[in-house]
Amino acid sequence: MPLWQEIATYVCGWFTLTVLTSLLARSLDHRQHPLRSTVRMVRGLLLPAVLCYLLALRALAWEGDGTPLRIVESLVWLAGLLVVLSLVTNTALMRREGNTFEARYPKLLIDILRLILVLVGTTFVVAGVWDKDPGGMLTALGVSSIVLGLALQNTLDNVMAGIAVLFERPFEIGDWITIGATTGEVVEMNWRSVRVRTRSRDLIVVPNSVIGKETLINLSRPTRVHGENHVLGFSYDDAPNKVKRVLMSVVRSTRGVLPEPAPIVRTKSYAAYSIEYQVRFFIDEYARVLEINDEFMTRVWYAAKRNGLTIPFPTQTSYEFRQEMPKPAVKHRAVDALASVPVFVPLSQEELDRMSGQCERFEFGRGERIVHQGDPGDAMYVVLEGTAIVTIRADNEAEREVARLTRGEFFGEMALLTGEPRSANVTAVDDLSVLLIHKEALHGILAHRPALAQEMAEIVEERRQGLRAVREQQGAPSERRAAAQKGAGELVLRIRRFFGL
Repeated sequence: MPLWQEIATYVCGWFTLTVLTSLLARSLDHRQHPLRSTVRMVRGLLLPAVLCYLLALRALAWEGDGTPLRIVESLVWLAGLLVVLSLVTNTALMRREGNTFEARYPKLLIDILRLILVLVGTTFVVAGVWDKDPGGMLTALGVSSIVLGLALQNTLDNVMAGIAVLFERPFEIGDWITIGATTGEVVEMNWRSVRVRTRSRDLIVVPNSVIGKETLINLSRPTRVHGENHVLGFSYDDAPNKVKRVLMSVVRSTRGVLPEPAPIVRTKSYAAYSIEYQVRFFIDEYARVLEINDEFMTRVWYAAKRNGLTIPFPTQTSYEFRQEMPKPAVKHRAVDALASVPVFVPLSQEELDRMSGQCERFEFGRGERIVHQGDPGDAMYVVLEGTAIVTIRADNEAEREVARLTRGEFFGEMALLTGEPRSANVTAVDDLSVLLIHKEALHGILAHRPALAQEMAEIVEERRQGLRAVREQQGAPSERRAAAQKGAGELVLRIRRFFGL
């Protein structure tokens, strides 16, 4: 074959392979495949280097033992070595996660493997292309390594500790760890250190040598489930079983707490100023631990207030009382709230005063549920402060809002008068104060004045018929009065039966 045809064959082959690799790279780009960079390296680096070597050997007729040709051949091997490094990095060291690819191993191991491949390739080029004995180079490299090792002792200490951490794998990128006084999320691992991002969004660089010497706690292993412990103190006057029951209800209502493993509440110790209780619960997202703890501790205060529990102050001053401690003075406010309820309009001032002494004030925090639809009840509520939302849930339907209650409004009057189950859910929109009227508070008044049941039944039924008329657009007062009287007769029987009159 003439020389010009041979050169044309080389050029055509290079052009054809370049076009094919360009099409392949474009296809890999659409799939975001990691080999796209390797294909581009073959097209832009290896193929031109091979073409230059063939042209120098055949067209320029450079001698095989000549220095210029050996330099070109070394460049070809260097290009091939870079392609091999890219191929190994993007195949054996990568894994597919869904539609994306990510590193299978930490960056430190990838760097070590690249260094080994570079040393092996360099040794092969020196021995195969330049016909040099690599022994002398290895000897010089060994002497240089000793000198560098003495000069970079601390750095090498970090590198060796990093290699140990790499093979032991006590944590991975994305794990939450504690090293000494530092707690944060691992964001990078390299030759010298581990980079940790704290909750304050600060980046802390922890040398690998420190990791090898400090006690390390991985908060994300062996599973993502993490346990939280809280120690809370309550008064000696509060029954332990009641305290544990209240704390357990708070734990179970706190968002982010796992139902399994089950939370635990134990009596821990009898301390100087209180009985201490240990609460343990589990979460599966350590990044939200502060948010979950905040909600739990906030709800504990509201639950303690609502259930009459005391969280004592630590004090060394002793107070002795020779009579029962007076209850908070809310009588006047309770009387005003009761007087504003239409159901209690027939009551005299004396009867209102007597009832107010048996009422209780409760505090609810934002998001807490006061009553549940379908639950039995024998009490009604009057809103003193805040806002509550009334929702109902039909069969196989989500809850929907039907009303909002503010100061002076009430709910649960039918549960108080007849004991019927709750017809809706009521939830606190913000911090809510309510006055709770129990069945016992009304029982004595009805027993003393039985005719009062008829008056209260007529008021309730008139109110219900009025609301129904508005919904159904009925405008005849006489018909509404007749329906109210009929309904009141049925209602008064239910009231008397419920109160045993």
